[in-house]
Amino acid sequence: MAFTVEDGSVVAGANALLSVAEFKAYHDERGNSYAGKTDAEIEKAIVKGTDYIVVRWEHRLKGYPVEVDQALPFPRKCLRDRYGNLLADDAVPNKVKYAVAEYAMRALADALMPDPVVETTGQVIQKREKVGPIEEETTYSEGTQVMVKPYPAADRLLTEYVMPTGRVIRA
Repeated sequence: MAFTVEDGSVVAGANALLSVAEFKAYHDERGNSYAGKTDAEIEKAIVKGTDYIVVRWEHRLKGYPVEVDQALPFPRKCLRDRYGNLLADDAVPNKVKYAVAEYAMRALADALMPDPVVETTGQVIQKREKVGPIEEETTYSEGTQVMVKPYPAADRLLTEYVMPTGRVIRA
């Protein structure tokens, strides 16, 4: 699949909420290094960052998609900023792009959503090791819910677009 950026016009087959140029500009402004990474590697990381937003946040996003069958959760209708101002329906908000840039930078170094270590019984394995004196402990947690790994710097950028948990919003 080709790298296709959503520009706010509901691009068919879009798989990214940020361009490579926007990624580079964001990180250059902050002095973050992506040295040695090719544009193709950055594109893949941007797609992974976009995927992370879809998997982790789509079910809690405020507003609703502009079109029912659009590829990505942005652009959205009835989306308001933290001051209550209605955002344009034909835009991917800058803070969403910045969050993708943050997630993508992390994706260049490691998996954003690593598979948990799970025993064949379905129990999550928690392992603790200590050197000197040597200790090793392995526990199998029953009923442990596997959570998606948080990334505070990026997650905070999305707070005004995400409904809080445990709260019902009625129209």
